[in-house]
Amino acid sequence: MSEQEAVSQQAVTIYLTRHGQTTANVMRLMQGWSDFPLTTPGVEGTKQLGRGLAGIRFTAAYSGNLTRQYRTARNALDNSGNEQVQVSIDPDLREANFGSFEGYSSAKLIEQVLGRKDLNRLAEVRRQLGWDGTAKLQDEIHRLDQDNALGTSLEAEERAETSQQVAQRMEQALTRIGQDALQRGGGNVLVVSSGSSIELFLLTLKQDRVPMPSFHNNSVTRLTYSPTGFSIDGEIASTKYFDQGLA
Repeated sequence: MSEQEAVSQQAVTIYLTRHGQTTANVMRLMQGWSDFPLTTPGVEGTKQLGRGLAGIRFTAAYSGNLTRQYRTARNALDNSGNEQVQVSIDPDLREANFGSFEGYSSAKLIEQVLGRKDLNRLAEVRRQLGWDGTAKLQDEIHRLDQDNALGTSLEAEERAETSQQVAQRMEQALTRIGQDALQRGGGNVLVVSSGSSIELFLLTLKQDRVPMPSFHNNSVTRLTYSPTGFSIDGEIASTKYFDQGLA
């Protein structure tokens, strides 16, 4: 199937993309459902991603309901020759909910989860926890929040999700997107979400127990969707398009 024109009655190519750099990324804060904006370099990075996607015709585009997700999608479309494509909002594409740990220091969370002060990046924690480290970390955040480790007054429905809850809503959203694209004749679809939610969904497809690469800002994982379901098409969390867009 040609990347340039992946138009088919049987399959859809979904460009599942992580949003650009945010203020929370720079400050190393847990952002989850919190609506931190893109940084100035983050905005430029999303435009660079768009330039790298130039030549690919998108028939549709979707993002979660967070500003960083929508702006990434919009900037990528506007800089790839797809200005006419509208971005549809699907809240189920938002990041994992971290509940009471929203806006919390990543370093402090790491200390609570692993009891270590020598790690300050979540990617390092995931590696420590193994091939499915992102799921284990999300479930530990859920457990800590259910135990009210931070002593907050959040309602039960506002507390951290489990890894399964995140993966299920992502699968439901992406299935709706894939089915809609098939009904419209197939093609390429841009979907912008967030790192943990993307990885938790991909863990349901990739079960070879091999650790996933880091999900950098503006990284892309191509998926093929057909009536039989999803498959991963190529490199996971590829920075190829972002690198190609370097002016």
